[in-house]
Amino acid sequence: MNLLKTQKSKNKIVRLVKLISHAGICSRRDAEKLINDGKITLNGEIYKDFIIRADKISKIKVNGINLKFSKIRIWIFNKSKGLVCSNKNQFKKKTIFDVLPKEVPRVVSVGRLDEDSEGLIILTNNPSLSSYLEKPNGKIHRKYLVEVVGKYDLQIIDLLSKGVSINGINYKPMVVKKIKYYENKTFLEITLFEGKNREIRKVMEHLGLKVILLKRFEYGPFKLNKVQQNKLFEINQKDVLYKLKQIGFKIESGFWKA
Repeated sequence: MNLLKTQKSKNKIVRLVKLISHAGICSRRDAEKLINDGKITLNGEIYKDFIIRADKISKIKVNGINLKFSKIRIWIFNKSKGLVCSNKNQFKKKTIFDVLPKEVPRVVSVGRLDEDSEGLIILTNNPSLSSYLEKPNGKIHRKYLVEVVGKYDLQIIDLLSKGVSINGINYKPMVVKKIKYYENKTFLEITLFEGKNREIRKVMEHLGLKVILLKRFEYGPFKLNKVQQNKLFEINQKDVLYKLKQIGFKIESGFWKA
């Protein structure tokens, strides 16, 4: 029986893009490009299949380097205004990756914030986790502190709770709490359950309000707490496992093993 089980394990077929992504090398989309560009080798020969048998995985190399699987690591980063979340230097603007300590390994960001926004950015060495957290149907909440200028009344809260349609784009209902009001300025706590591009800013503008502060402080079970601006805090492994369980993310740490 054990011999049969071992044979089945060796013959197990694994998707190569999934394998590369779980190794923390790149996203699945970028992994497809690596395969098509001939950057994957098996026993020294270019390997362009998109599936591989489990017993051959240990012989795979990506850009000449053996695959190395790491435990999932998660950092909390407190982004300041003026930084962009892209990992490419677009228009010579400074990115969050430009200010990370050199000892931080290759990471991907979760839930972008625009250049004028600040607060919580999740960083992880696992692209699959990043994709999972950003899925529109994942219903993982994001909480923001928002300061707006303009005429504000309780009808706006009621309207946002039902969802808004702007130029053919439907924005899902938001949970809005008024924190305080003074001198034509209103502070709100807004909870989103999806993350369309510049969603809060576009909806507020549609309602005649101008956003002058937008700060994310919570993303699912991950909180900003007291992390200083442009600084990192790594979550310990015990808490990582607990939080991943909270959001239903399954760690497939052994799927590549024969």
